[in-house]
Amino acid sequence: MSSERDLLARKLQEKEEAFQNLQMELASVREQRQKDLLSSASFEAQIRDLSARLRDQDRTVDQQEAFLASDRDIRELMGARQLYIADVFDVDQNGTKRKPFGRIFYTKGKSLIFYAFDLDQQPGSRNAKAFQVWGNSGEERSKALSLGVFYMDSESNRRWVFKSDDPAVLAQVNAVFVTVEPKGESKTPSGKPFLFAYLRTAPANHP
Repeated sequence: MSSERDLLARKLQEKEEAFQNLQMELASVREQRQKDLLSSASFEAQIRDLSARLRDQDRTVDQQEAFLASDRDIRELMGARQLYIADVFDVDQNGTKRKPFGRIFYTKGKSLIFYAFDLDQQPGSRNAKAFQVWGNSGEERSKALSLGVFYMDSESNRRWVFKSDDPAVLAQVNAVFVTVEPKGESKTPSGKPFLFAYLRTAPANHP
């Protein structure tokens, strides 16, 4: 019995030592897991920081590209030989100018830049999906050719812009006008025309 008691005591001691070893291993695993979590959180923070920097860089690049595009437009306009510049207004029955209004830079046979201000002041603009520019060769607006849509150029100034540099398209139109399209870009005008302006018959007024 004495020898059996000693044997059981040794086995108990071995079990206790094994249990202690397991506890130490578990503590080590938990410590490593905590380090991994902290490291993962640090990596995620670094990734978020890098992503934010990339977004800032993308915005800066977009702004620089926009400035360069505007600078090219200005230089080309200033160097145009047959440039027509006109402000476009609509008037009510009393002859009072109404919002919105536009400004056209038209280089014959080359390009059209159409700025429009306060388009969201036009009746029906709350449901607008697009402010669309149309061109036609005469007074028949039902045969209008879609030139494209305005996009917001400056929110602070409530300014939109439309650009076309396709001579083949511009050669087909004698006048332009705008409509509010509630379903996006349309194939035919569905809204009431406004900001009507003649192009081809307009004489160049800037050298």
